[in-house]
Amino acid sequence: MSGRIARALAAAGLTAALLCGPAIGPAGAAAAATQVTITADTMSVDATTRVGTATGRVRITDGKTTATAARATLNHREGRGVLSGQARASGPQGVLEGDEITVEYTTAVITKITARGQANLEVEGSLVSAQIVTIVPATDTVTAQRDVTFFTQPDIVARGAQLVYQRSQGTATLEGRARLQNRDGFVEGDRIDGFKRWERLVVTGDVHGAYRDIEVRSRAAEVLATEKKAVFTGEVRLSQPGRRLTTEKVTVWYGAGRVVAEGQTWIRIEPIP
Repeated sequence: MSGRIARALAAAGLTAALLCGPAIGPAGAAAAATQVTITADTMSVDATTRVGTATGRVRITDGKTTATAARATLNHREGRGVLSGQARASGPQGVLEGDEITVEYTTAVITKITARGQANLEVEGSLVSAQIVTIVPATDTVTAQRDVTFFTQPDIVARGAQLVYQRSQGTATLEGRARLQNRDGFVEGDRIDGFKRWERLVVTGDVHGAYRDIEVRSRAAEVLATEKKAVFTGEVRLSQPGRRLTTEKVTVWYGAGRVVAEGQTWIRIEPIP
């Protein structure tokens, strides 16, 4: 490493290893330090602007979160690296991939990771896909924007415009005509709040649910995945072949196809086509 590069990195408060050829020992040793470490096969840094380029086995790590790629542009003054070419980041929040990954960092920790363009985050058996996925390690928060799809076991698929996921708390909020679907049917609304990793869901704002031959519209709904039931409240309108009803509250056991209405209820019997 030239003295010019070393001085530039020292001024940025960063440790970096310039690797030539297949040697990997220095990179491994640097990664163990309790500070942000940047390594690559080749690296150049402008001493004045502190902007550098790195190619070949690029790696940025703070010991907990690690981002890798084939190449990167590094702005040490702003604490930002833009990685491309098989860009990938891994840490407690999961494994993140995208066409391009931006890593923001201080001298001590990585503060934010943003993947753009076909971004995918695999976390604890679930997969988040969107055009933009951002991780903030300090708050253990994941946000996803634009064409968001969330897959989780055993058969849940959720879609919306924006997702905020608190991994450690097991909570998630999906907005933008959000829909949650499983093999029995779906429920959608303006917003879906998930708790205990989607075992309990609260749906609000122009709610629409459809399970088997049961279709329901209401102002709000609560879905309990373990019990396979959905409770619709507020100006509930339900339709099935041969009947329509309006009531205050409806519980749908969607696994069994059973319906129970509560409160003042109006039922209209219709001929089945």
